[in-house]
Amino acid sequence: MKRRQFLSTMAVAALGTAVPSLLAAQEQGSSKRLIVLFLRGGLDGLSAVAPVEDRWYFQARPTIALPPPGQEGGTLPLAPGFGLHPALEPLLEYWRNGSLALLPACGLSSPMRTHPEAQRAMESGQPLERHFRDGWLARLLPLIGKDAKALTLSPTPPLIGQGKPGVQNVRPTNFPPSVWRLERPGIFSSFDAIYAGNDPLSRSYRQSQTVLRNRMTELDREITVSASGAPSVHALPTLAGQIASYLEKNPATKLVFAALGGLDAHFEQGAGKGKLSEAFFSLGKGLSTLAKALGPNMSDTAVLVMSEFGRSLRENEFAGTENGHGTLFMLLGGSVSGGTMHGPWPGLAPDKLSDGLDLAVTVDFRDVIAQITTSHFGLGKEAVSQVLPGFTPSSSLPGIFKG
Repeated sequence: MKRRQFLSTMAVAALGTAVPSLLAAQEQGSSKRLIVLFLRGGLDGLSAVAPVEDRWYFQARPTIALPPPGQEGGTLPLAPGFGLHPALEPLLEYWRNGSLALLPACGLSSPMRTHPEAQRAMESGQPLERHFRDGWLARLLPLIGKDAKALTLSPTPPLIGQGKPGVQNVRPTNFPPSVWRLERPGIFSSFDAIYAGNDPLSRSYRQSQTVLRNRMTELDREITVSASGAPSVHALPTLAGQIASYLEKNPATKLVFAALGGLDAHFEQGAGKGKLSEAFFSLGKGLSTLAKALGPNMSDTAVLVMSEFGRSLRENEFAGTENGHGTLFMLLGGSVSGGTMHGPWPGLAPDKLSDGLDLAVTVDFRDVIAQITTSHFGLGKEAVSQVLPGFTPSSSLPGIFKG
């Protein structure tokens, strides 16, 4: 089966051959839609939107920090003190027309440094409760219309869509896997040959190589776990068109979730160019494709881009980054209060970091979900208590939607 056909085929098989029409949409209740793109592996928000006037940023990242706008390989002008990664240039159109909002220090209120734990907290919407078996997207679904449906795109049904009926999961197929491996340079083989003897220096070299290989194997394993089998972010440009086509044929579907991997940047991250830059290129192109494919429907659609956490401030020994805390959330849509940064910026001075290591979180991710519930879907505060049990929204986050 051709890739571009799989979603439409699944639509026929799973949900019927619904014909889009204004009448049908009205019968389904709210015309509002939400598309959640979960970037598994930990998005390096400090590279996507770089704090190019912060000296601590450059000190902590001697080879992977992005230069300010105007310099070779530099960022694109975005907001005072910040530059956009050049590979994300397609997003500038939406930033300038006011439909793209950025939250540069968003995430879990308390650090969780393992991918499965943080992903589960994000998807359940209950970071303090580890035994929740349902997700916030599933809890939102019945509140936006009795006939509303949701689609999740994941290798296995994700927690975010579990707990309520009406959520259909489709396994994306024929997409490239999420791969991020350290390519062992040829110079390593040369050194192996030089230090193949039994002298003390050669033995010491081989011992250090064993430690290095074990560390690389450990990180390889973690990268595999972090993706949870999700297709690479490089699938997004194609997947975006399929999502838009599916929604056109299935007006009852109001919520969509797609998981994407390929952001766990422990190795050879790069700056203006490199592996992360390639991932950002697909992310920017994919979001632009989605917006253009949705066309006028973007006025009723909100696209939330989230990740379980960010990357460490400090560059590691492999020219990459470790698991961090705060990260960048993006919100794209016609009713979004875009063209601006939302939430306080904590800065990167040592006394401002989370655990002395990572970008601190100033916006609890649940505040974003709460505003989607009330401002985008027009539901009351009681709905927030059902979507996010036990959570009280903060008044410190300005409105991320117009009106």
